[in-house]
Amino acid sequence: MRPLKVLIVDDTLANAKLVETVVNRLGHTSILAENGQRALDLFESEQPDLVLMDVMMPVMDGITATQALRARLRSLNRWVPILLLSALDDISDIVRGLEAGADDYVVKPVNIQLLKAKLQNFTHQVEMQEQILRHTAELEHWHAMAQQQSELGSHIMDRLINAGGVSNALVSQFNIPADTFSGDLICAARTPDDITHLLLADATGHGLPAALSAIPIAGAFYRMTEKGFPISSIAREMNTKLRQFLPADRFVAATLAAIDVKDQVIEVWNGGNPSALLIGASGNLLKDWPSQHPPLGVLPEAAFSELVETISYKEDCNLLICSDGLWEAESPSGQRIDRGRILDLFAATDKDQHLTGLQSLVQNHLAGAPALDDISGLLAWIPIERRAVPRVEGGQAKPHLSHKGEWHLAISYWADELKYLDVVPDLLDLICQVQVLKPHKSSLFIVLSELFNNALDHGLLGLDSKLKASGDFEQYMQQREARLTELDDGRIDISFWLHNSDDATVLDIKLTDSGDGFDYERYLDEESLLRQTALPHGRGLALVRSLCSQLRYAGSGNQVIARYVL
Repeated sequence: MRPLKVLIVDDTLANAKLVETVVNRLGHTSILAENGQRALDLFESEQPDLVLMDVMMPVMDGITATQALRARLRSLNRWVPILLLSALDDISDIVRGLEAGADDYVVKPVNIQLLKAKLQNFTHQVEMQEQILRHTAELEHWHAMAQQQSELGSHIMDRLINAGGVSNALVSQFNIPADTFSGDLICAARTPDDITHLLLADATGHGLPAALSAIPIAGAFYRMTEKGFPISSIAREMNTKLRQFLPADRFVAATLAAIDVKDQVIEVWNGGNPSALLIGASGNLLKDWPSQHPPLGVLPEAAFSELVETISYKEDCNLLICSDGLWEAESPSGQRIDRGRILDLFAATDKDQHLTGLQSLVQNHLAGAPALDDISGLLAWIPIERRAVPRVEGGQAKPHLSHKGEWHLAISYWADELKYLDVVPDLLDLICQVQVLKPHKSSLFIVLSELFNNALDHGLLGLDSKLKASGDFEQYMQQREARLTELDDGRIDISFWLHNSDDATVLDIKLTDSGDGFDYERYLDEESLLRQTALPHGRGLALVRSLCSQLRYAGSGNQVIARYVL
């Protein structure tokens, strides 16, 4: 029990000294004032913990002083107990004192035992009040910290969502947080060859803890998409990151999608999220991708599967990816949103109204009740189109290399490496360390990936491109995965030569595979190229030829040389 500072107010010195003796014997300190006005002055300078106030005094009586003190304390949001000591013992006098703001009333002559008991009781109350104030201050401090953390988390999540800078009006998202902000992560970005990558990640819990769980994967998504890695490799890398950073009881459900509008192909990897839906322009369900994998962060590297599901689309459609918060949201009557309501919405509204319609559907369904979990969705409108890939120029001034500036690189990949390496992104990252090549990264990615995929798929694996031409991408990818797994022998050699030729700086890219080759003359025929361009698939060589000044095959078709002019 800590000692209190007690202000004793009484115009009779004998009475004041008597009370002072009792106060001091209890271990407290005393301050004396001879009237109410003096008490008000001392109260400001001494800041007492307890006031013992006589009622009948000159200059200012105890009732008036009590009223003034209580008003001052209310303005300061403080509480200091006031005990009135008075010879007035009528019930009306006691009531008047309590109504003035006193906490208790003792009739004179003062009973010493009663006064001691009152003082001890007020001491306990003052200590409790101080403890409450300390706890209140701590709560305010933690609340302020939580607010700062929420603001920081919200800022980071917003920056992560918009970090890719995809200026694509066809991709949109909505987010209804269960907490101050949503912990669901939504990302979109484009690869160098203009494939749109989408990510919706739903971490355990919501708010800041969920956001912290999802943040490690955002960097991997954007960095690897920028370099052109496929979503299968991105999923594996994100799983590895989460295994490194998260505790064992934390994981992240995630859906990754890749939309290739040139070849009209969609790939999806779904780990722990609700089904991704491909919805036709008339609201019909074209395809759903249920979860085929555990959430990210659950499986070790050796057990992780990066298998994606691939389909080709042949009509305008919508890709909808949602967190489980959408399907688990309950109306006041306990009902949940079913798939039919979503399809009806898409059938009844224009594509420009799908997003706002979804948001309205959810809000109307909740009917003002708070969401129990973050509700997020990612929507991509995918029209039938064959977007031309623009040539990326290196700048207004054409580079020119001196003889000493010529640059060579040669590298070989054998079957064992081809099974697990993402050759093109890694190789492109290496060659673009040469500064003059860096501005051409997108075009070089397209050229290198087309040539390499042809060498691997057709040269070493012997895949029939007719499967792609027929639109059966799922069977094509299944065969590719199976044959690549069984590949025991084979090799692809790749070389680069950066040099000057005919007053221009050029990069010669040469690929040689150990396969049987193919009838390349048929594919290089100009009329054949034009026919391929009109098809949804098989336009790779036409695209490479449009970007390169020369494209030459040699031998049995297992060697190709492309010249790219900077």
